[in-house]
Parts: sequence; C-alpha cells; structure tokens
Amino acid sequence: MTTRSESSRVAISSFGRKGKLWIGLLVTIMVAGFAAWGYQLATGLIATGMRNVFSWGLYIMMFVLFVGLSAGGLIISSAPKFFHSHRYEGFARLGVLVSLACITVAGLLILPDIGRPERLYQFFTSPDFRSPMVWDFGIVMLYGLLNLWYLWLLIRRDLAARGSPLALGVPDTEAGRERDRRLLFWTAALALPTAVALHSVTGWIFATQIGRGDWFSPLVAPVFIAKALVSGLGLLLVVSILADRYTDFEVDREELTSLGKILGIFLAFHVVYLLAAERLPHAWADHFEFWAITSSFLIGESVYFWLWTVVGGALPLAMLAMPSLRERVSVIFAASALAVFGTMFEGVRLVFTGYKVANINFSPGISLGGEYTGITTDIWATAGAYTPTLVEVAVTLGIVAFGALVVTLGLKYVPIQRVDTQQSYATDGGREESQ
Repeated sequence: MTTRSESSRVAISSFGRKGKLWIGLLVTIMVAGFAAWGYQLATGLIATGMRNVFSWGLYIMMFVLFVGLSAGGLIISSAPKFFHSHRYEGFARLGVLVSLACITVAGLLILPDIGRPERLYQFFTSPDFRSPMVWDFGIVMLYGLLNLWYLWLLIRRDLAARGSPLALGVPDTEAGRERDRRLLFWTAALALPTAVALHSVTGWIFATQIGRGDWFSPLVAPVFIAKALVSGLGLLLVVSILADRYTDFEVDREELTSLGKILGIFLAFHVVYLLAAERLPHAWADHFEFWAITSSFLIGESVYFWLWTVVGGALPLAMLAMPSLRERVSVIFAASALAVFGTMFEGVRLVFTGYKVANINFSPGISLGGEYTGITTDIWATAGAYTPTLVEVAVTLGIVAFGALVVTLGLKYVPIQRVDTQQSYATDGGREESQ
C-alpha cells in the first residue's frame, strides 16, 4: 500500500473553502429535508405519492438500495480479514465507514415511511416475530452497532497514538495491536454472516408476499445479495476515487484495478446469470411459444428494466471486461457509478412490478383514500400508479445528505489510511516496524 508522509494521519487535514461549501450544501439539504418531514408529519402520508394500491414508494426503494450498499461494503472490507489476508488493506477502513453511513441512511429512511414514528418503541415493547419487518428492524439495529464496533476496532490504536479522546483510554502498544488483529478476525467472522442476513431478510420481506406474484420467488434473497456485492463495491470504489482526488487519502492503483476486475465478475454473475435464472421460467410460463419466450426474456417490460440491465449492467461490465480500459481510474469510476445507478433502478423496478397490478382486479377495485369530485369517482383503482412528491424527494435527499456528512466528517476525524508508522502485519506473529 502506498503511503504519504507521516503528517497525513487523516484523510482531510483541514476544511478549505470547497470543503466548507460542501458541508454547507449538505447541511442545507438536511434542513430542507427535516422541514419536509415536519410537513409530512403535520399533514400525514397523503403528502406522499403513496396510496392503498401503491403503499411502498421512494422511501422503501432507497431503503433497499442503502441496505445493499451497506451490506456489500462490509462484506468487501471484512472478507480479507476473515481469510487472514492483507489484500485491500487500504480500503478496509473506508469501506466500513461507508457501510456505517449507508446503514444509518437506511435506518433513518424507515422513520418517514412508517408515518407514525412516535410508535417506533413498539418494535421493542410488543414485537410480532411472525413479521419479517420485526426481524429486518432488529438486524438493521444490530448491523449498525456492529459497523460502529468494527470501525472503532480498526482505528482505536491509531487514535490512541494520536492522543485522540475517541480512543476511550485504549493505549497504543504492540501487544494491543496483536490482540486487535485476533479480534478483527472474529469480528469479521461475525460481520460476514450478519451482512448476508441483513440483505437476505430484506429480500425475504418481498419474497414472502404471496399475493405479489412478481415478488413471490426463492430467488429474491440471492438476487439481493448479488446486487449488494455489486452496489457496495461500486460505491466503495466511487468514494475512494473521490477521496483520492479531493483529500489526502491515497488509493493503491494496483488494488483499485484488482477491485475493478472483481466488480466486473460480480456484474457478470448478477446481470447475466441471475437475470436468466429469474426471468426465463417466468417467460416460459407466460408465453409457451419460442419467439414470445425469447422476446419477453430479452426485451423486458419497462424503462427501469433497461436502466438496470443495460445502463447499469451491460455497459459497466463491458467497460471492466477490457483490460486496456479497466487500467484507467476514470473508467473504473464511471463503471462503478453506473453499477450503483443500475442497482437503484433495479429496486425501483422491483417495487413497481409488485404494485402495478392490484390484488383486486374487479370494479370498483381498491380505495385510494382520495376525494369524490362530484362528477366521477377518483377514489378507486384497479391498477397501481405512483409518482414521488417533492416532499418525498426532499426528505430522502436530506437523509442521504446526512450519510454523506458522516463520510465527510469520518474522512476528517478518523484515521482512514495507515501511515508508515502503522504498517499492517507482515506475518501472523507481528508487524513490520518503520519507526
């Protein structure tokens, strides 16, 4: 891992004019989002585009995205630790920081979606363990605490070496660093199944909805894990490249290229294999004729399908498949950003395919909770329709801005990158000294 001078103990040495403008922008977006949430609480969920037919909207779409981003980031960061490998050591701390920010965003997105956040205590006082939502809420809480512990464990000796109060009195000793190395292994051993469980439980919330034919599939949870790997690694690469460009954090180009290759493998498995495994049986069952099967399988049914499979799947896969291209940082950045973009619209497509057809196909349909115009009714529907309102967009952006602020402040106050006096262990018995 390449390092800079010993003075570069944090990724951001000080906030300059651009840094202060960036933080000011994030705080402004957060304030606007909080104000929009206040308006929603005052008027009710009618302020959103959700109705009885389409009861999950932008909040749940983004919740699914950020749960995946968080799970994928922690898997990438903890897997080398579990296998006693020092590969990608330079990305471990940043990966956990990004994972912590993403799970914070995901957890906060639950609050505006439930409508009555003051009743959140009932998850603790009277949980119904038959509901997958209870399990999802529990795993999100556990996962957030695990991220916080894992990040502190990674950096606490470096914090102690700097005299930071965040070290909580932990001394920086050789024996302590060796003990932390063992603790990191066991924490990684816990983090990996927890990350898998996090996104699997989220997938099972969809997969157990018997009344939603497009969701009721045993493949939903594996697909969620695959897209977590794609989006989580993609976001980690995007953030690391931006941090390399705008802060003192330095990316190892060889490891960056290697992770770009791994992202290509994840994309191939997710977009090519799992897409075929999911769509072919449905296409065959719906259209028992060769060309109808082929067209349904290849063409798709909406613009969201194309945004996911082509813009966010095939295009970045082609970019990363060519060795001459994936050596370029700009190509890795573009492919990673497109992968995250595609995963977002895969979540949009998932929600839309589940709600576009109402469970009641006959008139009058399902009540929308709207008003009667006096001329014709607009309070019933037999098909789902949803467009996010400005309130939903503002609230969502405010929560995402908070996550971005967590990463920004983490780059400032957390020793994300090792320096020469803090090299990783050369062997299992100790670490190289470069005092």
